[in-house]
Amino acid sequence: MRYNTLKMRLLKSVELNGVLGKALRNTLENRLKKIDYKQLVEPFRFRSENDNMWRCEFWGKIMRSAIYTWCSIQDSDLKQLINDTVTDLLSTQSVDGCISSYPKEKQLEGWDIWGRKYVLLGLLAYYREMNPDPEILNRIRRCARHLIRQAGELQNYGLHYGMAAASALRAIAETAVLSGDDELMTAAVKLAQNGCCQLHNIFDAARIGIPPAEIGNGKAYEMTSCFRGLATLYMQDHDTNKLAILKNYYNMVRDKELFITGGAGLKDASGEFWYNGTERQFRTDCGGMGETCITATWLGFAGDMLQLTGESLIADDMERSFYNALLGSFTPDGTNVTHVNPFLSGGCKKQSKNQIAGFSGHDCCRAQGPYGLSLAPLTAVMETDNGYAINLYEDLTAHGILKITGNYPTSERVVITLIKSGDFELALRIPRDFNCRINGQPVAGGTYHILKRHWQTGDRIGLDFDFSPRIEKRGNRQARLCGPLVMCREYGREENHPVIRQCGAYVDYASAGNLFSPENTLTVWEQL
Repeated sequence: MRYNTLKMRLLKSVELNGVLGKALRNTLENRLKKIDYKQLVEPFRFRSENDNMWRCEFWGKIMRSAIYTWCSIQDSDLKQLINDTVTDLLSTQSVDGCISSYPKEKQLEGWDIWGRKYVLLGLLAYYREMNPDPEILNRIRRCARHLIRQAGELQNYGLHYGMAAASALRAIAETAVLSGDDELMTAAVKLAQNGCCQLHNIFDAARIGIPPAEIGNGKAYEMTSCFRGLATLYMQDHDTNKLAILKNYYNMVRDKELFITGGAGLKDASGEFWYNGTERQFRTDCGGMGETCITATWLGFAGDMLQLTGESLIADDMERSFYNALLGSFTPDGTNVTHVNPFLSGGCKKQSKNQIAGFSGHDCCRAQGPYGLSLAPLTAVMETDNGYAINLYEDLTAHGILKITGNYPTSERVVITLIKSGDFELALRIPRDFNCRINGQPVAGGTYHILKRHWQTGDRIGLDFDFSPRIEKRGNRQARLCGPLVMCREYGREENHPVIRQCGAYVDYASAGNLFSPENTLTVWEQL
């Protein structure tokens, strides 16, 4: 049987052992376990952020990254760090419920609400995934209530015509659902009805097909965060109008903004705006390229949409982003990421640098990139109504269910071995872009291929993918791909270096440019 769509739910018991898993472990050991978490809490303890900066975002961003990494790799040292820093942060909560890094006279200005949103998201992740203590939820609820009572209509505050502040929609809605708080749900519904922006209703704009670059001020990261909030509301009310809006936005971003690597963002020096990126990805005169925060946030939204629609093509899009734009943004040791990615028609990778003086070791993308990686094990194998869906094929263990071996995407041969016995379905994502055989038989791409039977422990399924090099052309440019990997020419490196896959004189995008020097350049799009 073949299905384009399935109902899916997160499994949270998957450990990756391929290149994404290696990157996640490197980030765990060399980044997440070495962060000064007390430094992250200090701005909230002293409410000293009086310069309208964004120290306030780092605790919540890094906490989400750490928690979802722990879901996959249950490292005891990381767990202790998480428990300790949550306790530390909650000790800064004032009697009125407020957790803010801004002094009272400056609250609601600058990035204050944006930072409080990330505090809520970090605490919500902790409550759901690690510690379902009712007192934790009560603290979260009080924090959210203080925010909405203090601010009223969130889109009237903050940066980017209110979209940064209004992106708290998701955190407020999730808190309302978990706590059953009608006041918070009413505030979330009203915020969505107001459209999360001072310029116009961004959801109405998406509904009628306004391109992403023309919605709000085009700020991609904040805008997509707002649409993730709308997705949270849809999960509760199943309003088909909301789903239509979400699908429109997803499809427009995919068709008009994503690069061949699955990253996005142009226009300003840091590559942070929707700017018709699909059309402009060949150019070098449109600002910077491909903010990693956008890639990670886009992957989060795509994961939402995969759960809401069960559409196999969304998993295809996520695979492209994981193995190229996201993986390619990390240093090999996992300590840092790029903020601005290299121009695809010729450029070099650059490590992110400290954004805020006196607050060392932090950049928004350095905090957000690990969150993107932590989404890969949540995506790889998911639960369905009748069994399980397999969306990624790198080596992994879905504990108690199945194992995947074969070294994908280095090798074209994948073997799935069942650990669980019983009657259930396995839905195998068949990519649209390259051919696949299951147990020797060709299967149609762009769908889920369903195998339903009584499974025995040790049963095996063999998949053979065709990773023959293929060409994608746009105008007078062309790019090369092998399987899910975007290939590129790399210059300025003489010594041997590990690559995922070589294709003639080309190497995969994620492996190229990792000397992070102006001499070590890469080129994806070449002139015909």
